[in-house]
Amino acid sequence: MIPAPFEASAAKLDDGVCVIAVRGELDLSTASDLERPLEDAVSSGDASVLIDLTECEFIDSTGIALIVRAWQRLDRTADGEGSGQVVISSDNDQVRRVLEITGLELSIPIHSTRDQALAALRG
Repeated sequence: MIPAPFEASAAKLDDGVCVIAVRGELDLSTASDLERPLEDAVSSGDASVLIDLTECEFIDSTGIALIVRAWQRLDRTADGEGSGQVVISSDNDQVRRVLEITGLELSIPIHSTRDQALAALRG
C-alpha cells in the first residue's frame, strides 16, 4: 500500500481557531512541512489550535516533538506563559497508539473527531 502524499494545511476559522490538518505520514522526512504552519499558529501566543490528524496515516517521534514544542509555547497550562490552547483530533488506531505510548494525551486533549475537538476548544 502506497501512503498518501504528505500535506499540512492551515485554516483560520471565523471564531479564531486555527486548524492544522495533516495528511499522509508525519515523520523525519515530512516534519519540516509541518513546522511553518505550526509556527504561524503559535507565534501570537494566544491562539486556539486544533491539530487534525484524522487523515494522518503514521506519526513518529519527530512529529510528536513538533506537536509538543507547539503545545509548550502556546498552552496556558504548560508553563503559565502562553494564553492559548492545543487539542488534537485523530481516529487512526496507529496514530492514537503512538500518542498514548508517548503519554501525550496526558498533556494535550485528544478527540476522535474534529467536531469534538472544536467543541472542546470552544468550551
